[in-house]
Amino acid sequence: MKYTNFKKEDIFLQENNRYNSTMKRADAPTITYSLIEWLDNRYDNKTITTEISVNTTFGTKIADVVVSNGHSIAYEVKSAFDTTKRLNAQVNGFSEMFEYVYLVYWDGKYNLKGLNLPSNIGLIKAYWKDDKVCFGIVQDARINRLATSFNIAPFLWKKELRYFLGLKQQKFKMSDDKDTLVELFSKNYGKRDSVRIFRYVLKNRFELGFSVFQKLKDLKAFRSNKSDINYPLQYS
Repeated sequence: MKYTNFKKEDIFLQENNRYNSTMKRADAPTITYSLIEWLDNRYDNKTITTEISVNTTFGTKIADVVVSNGHSIAYEVKSAFDTTKRLNAQVNGFSEMFEYVYLVYWDGKYNLKGLNLPSNIGLIKAYWKDDKVCFGIVQDARINRLATSFNIAPFLWKKELRYFLGLKQQKFKMSDDKDTLVELFSKNYGKRDSVRIFRYVLKNRFELGFSVFQKLKDLKAFRSNKSDINYPLQYS
């Protein structure tokens, strides 16, 4: 993966440079809520969810916000109160799974040149305007083509793995553990089909939680209704 050739500098701007304690700043939950509202208005035919855990070569990473709208898009939120110690591992890990990855950052807080982010990462600034958090796209994300069946298979539930193996008429035992099912899936599905399945699962598994959020307008809706374990598997 190519990296932007930025000069390494301190990640944070000096506190007394552009910021002081009297300026209004937003925490991560406030930015996340506003981001979901913004994305809801921006995209049609989508499912949005929060805190998706994925296994990567950089370890297990949790995407703050995920959109499935025919593509898979991950958003990492950094508020005015966050650090960037794990940022490169996070966005590089997400790039192994999601087609597009964005960093959403609090405007004026971070020295972007010092972050040394991969060139595929999109940038969205968050800022206060008229007593609400607003967003502006600074840099569009570039598509990742790193996802493989080996990356995606562990994300699937056992019932999902069995379903997709059944579509391939691949024999398995109901007593097979997940590792066995993951191995069979990886052998039977290529890169392109695995990416399509990942989009499908994101769109349908978390659709119920998103619909509850739209009604309640509360981030807690994602925690209590996050995954629909009984969603109908009707992939084509």
